[in-house]
Amino acid sequence: MDTVHLEKLNELQEVVERRTVSRLANIADAGQTIDKTDICEATTFYIHDTSHWNTDYNSIVFDAHRGIHKTRKTTKQLMNTFARSKEANFMLMQAMGRQLEVRNCWPYVLGNTQFVPTSGASRASTNWIAVHHLKDAYLDQADPKRLYLLFNGGFRLNIRVNFDHLQRRLITVRKYYDFQVDITKYMSKQFNCQIQIDQPTNYLLTRVPKSPKPKESQYINCREILIRIMHQIFKTMNPDNTRFDELDMEYYYKENLKERGML
Repeated sequence: MDTVHLEKLNELQEVVERRTVSRLANIADAGQTIDKTDICEATTFYIHDTSHWNTDYNSIVFDAHRGIHKTRKTTKQLMNTFARSKEANFMLMQAMGRQLEVRNCWPYVLGNTQFVPTSGASRASTNWIAVHHLKDAYLDQADPKRLYLLFNGGFRLNIRVNFDHLQRRLITVRKYYDFQVDITKYMSKQFNCQIQIDQPTNYLLTRVPKSPKPKESQYINCREILIRIMHQIFKTMNPDNTRFDELDMEYYYKENLKERGML
């Protein structure tokens, strides 16, 4: 059954509170409703797809501040709205994916903010885990088809997901993260400056192996990603300009940056 167990642990890792959410109508409809909710990267740690449940609500959001609440928004709508509010959207995630040979099920990774889908294609509604809040993941000994996910703040989820499948998804997230760190260091090197990147001690960086470091020459040739990054920066700095598209960035890249040998 598509059931989610949420537990609150104390400092001794003892369960002090437990709540179950399932597709049974009397349980699914009992939670609070925040229909105009959104994702907050600082507090949202899990989003569960309920579009296939016998209920009027399409998602259940697990948030450290707002608690468990349901909404008619699908997980796809929630993630797309979140991505559009940031400096990088899913178009950039796809562009990075092509560079990293990730052809589908793209995660959302922007530095120390990371969300990963647990099943299905990322273009459809599915469950999403906030990887940047994830401290540990391990099998439920009573049911090997389920996992315990331990998050910051003493929240522990028990959900139905294959451990190896999740690990593969997390390896993809690590690819994105390491690529972004490496390209940031590479770009700063071109300007003769040193940067210090603070890396949190979460599950991704302590349990998922570091990606093989690509040759710097790969960054020189990844025009598509650089152009999209430039486009996102321009949009962030000029939100009212709706006429300047990526074709203009292609021209800008060719006529300015490339000629001056900056990239």
